[in-house]
Amino acid sequence: MLKLNFLTSLRALLPAVLVACCISAATAQQLQPAPWNDPAIAWLTPQEAQVKLQAELQALQPQLASLGVGTPPHTDLLRRIIFYKSMLRAVIAEMPVRQAIDSALPEAASLGGLYEQHFTPEATLRALYDEALALLTD
Repeated sequence: MLKLNFLTSLRALLPAVLVACCISAATAQQLQPAPWNDPAIAWLTPQEAQVKLQAELQALQPQLASLGVGTPPHTDLLRRIIFYKSMLRAVIAEMPVRQAIDSALPEAASLGGLYEQHFTPEATLRALYDEALALLTD
């Protein structure tokens, strides 16, 4: 009887434990909040950002042809291009630059939706964020 109650309790707790594990795994991939309210950061206007992003894409896209498809350098460059294209679409739609960066990170993490976001290490996303921060601030 005691063993039966224990097994019943264990079965009842199993879904809760699985949900808790999934939630912790999902939140582990998220970056720390970006410094949107940091007064020391002077963001470019969407129009200024559009010019810089287009120039960066023009420099990056030709490099992709020289890399073997599926190789780590190709995947890294493809991720950067997707990141910049996503930011460009957002600033063309007049989204503030700080929000455009934030909205582009999930696309970069999933390579435009080809993979789950867990596919990309947080360090890679942090490097992309830092790169965009340097490019799109005064």
